[in-house]
Amino acid sequence: MKPDTVVTSPRPGDILAHMADQKADRQIKLLVEIIETLRAKSLNLSYQAGWTDSFCHRRCMHEHLTLIEAAECGMPHGAGWYVLAVENGTPRQLWASEENVVKKFRFGAVKPQSS
Repeated sequence: MKPDTVVTSPRPGDILAHMADQKADRQIKLLVEIIETLRAKSLNLSYQAGWTDSFCHRRCMHEHLTLIEAAECGMPHGAGWYVLAVENGTPRQLWASEENVVKKFRFGAVKPQSS
């Protein structure tokens, strides 16, 4: 290599290649986190606990940021609690992936059947 040649990125097999890969991974993770945060803010997404009380549907009206927070809020209200999503002020049913999180919290991990 000539003395005035500047290497701006590691070559394959170079000792610094691994460090460059780690830096790229961190940058990608940071970018994904930023996009998810912006998406949540643009959707104005929050979660609420719901339950029935004397044949009336009730909601906590809190703006929980996570499904687990909303589930913990609903638990003291008896066995009939549930979680709903609120996007831009409009309630909606949970998506399947969201519902799975709540089910795992409520019922715990699925145990294997004994033979």
